[in-house]
Amino acid sequence: MVLGEYAVLNGAPAMVLAVNRYCYAEINPSKDDYCRLIVRTTQDQTVKFEQGMPSGFEIVDTILRFFPGPRTYSAELDTSELFKDGIKIGLGSSAAVVTAWAGAWMAFSGQDLVAADRKTLRTFVGLHRAMQGGAGSGVDVSASLYGGVTHFQLDDCAEPHASALQLPKGVVFAGVFTGSAATTSDYLKRYKQWQVEAPGEAEIQQRVMVEISKNGISAADTNDADGFLEAIVEYGRALEMLGTKMGAKIFTQEHCHVKRTAELLGVSYKMSGAGGGDVGLAFSSDLDALEEFKKRVDKEYCVLELEIDTNGLHVEIDA
Repeated sequence: MVLGEYAVLNGAPAMVLAVNRYCYAEINPSKDDYCRLIVRTTQDQTVKFEQGMPSGFEIVDTILRFFPGPRTYSAELDTSELFKDGIKIGLGSSAAVVTAWAGAWMAFSGQDLVAADRKTLRTFVGLHRAMQGGAGSGVDVSASLYGGVTHFQLDDCAEPHASALQLPKGVVFAGVFTGSAATTSDYLKRYKQWQVEAPGEAEIQQRVMVEISKNGISAADTNDADGFLEAIVEYGRALEMLGTKMGAKIFTQEHCHVKRTAELLGVSYKMSGAGGGDVGLAFSSDLDALEEFKKRVDKEYCVLELEIDTNGLHVEIDA
């Protein structure tokens, strides 16, 4: 998530990157009357069950409930690239799993070959929300489905819309994992509670965040590197202020420490996502400055060498 955290839930434009960390799903016919599923995260979990019975993995079971298949299967679901030292990094793993498993399952069960279009986005976002009690914008689902850089927005009916975008020419970036995982749902719940408790204050904060996100996306769209980098810093400040107002530590001590290093080097930095840990993103049009930033930060935290992947969901069918 580059711009638009929290504000995207109220219809603000958001910007998201698809990066080169992947979720893999492989599904084959079972050789007997049982289903088998291996789930790889920080360790392998294997389950065996009868057709029509739950696997015990919510994402798998939710998708099969909406799109039941006619036969047993043997499958692997691998999200190990989205973990570091046994901890979830914060790169949208649940959205990646939904996209990968739904795409593979619909092809395997003969229902359809999904395309990266508005219909599929709406379907996959609906599946993702169903697993989160109706919460979430779906912005991370759009990244997994489309790949590349995406301009994402919800309309007045909370329907998702996405279009291609790009980083300004010459802008490079890196991820920083602070070493702790965050629970997005807890922060979203607190945000909605604060909106009810302080609607006037929430509306003012919302307008500020919407304006910054719009400016940053416009700068990216017009290849204005300076304007984009300024928006990254401003949105980070707005998130810090939001955390103070709603009584949640969005910018953790670790993120604040990384941000101070970035400021000393003229690098634009903000945490990415709901906050409370996970990953932050650093942007710069000065490659040397970014390299020095990574060198300093990597002494205490984990620098993620991320690249934008333009492919999104990719489904292969064996002949």
